[in-house]
Amino acid sequence: MPPLWMLLCGLSGTIAVISELGNRRRNNRRDIEDVGFMPWSTVTAMSLLTFGISFAFGIGLLSTA
Repeated sequence: MPPLWMLLCGLSGTIAVISELGNRRRNNRRDIEDVGFMPWSTVTAMSLLTFGISFAFGIGLLSTA
């Protein structure tokens, strides 16, 4: 079983890709007046931050001890 940090890394990377697709879809919408409620750029930034930290913990660059 892979370490928890690497699972978190994969999950946050997947969320980052999905949120970036949502942001791209929002930017390319036909009806400019059709506003959304999801802060896609914030979701992307937070998931990339989580990705970076969990990746560093997962490969042993950072340590919890």
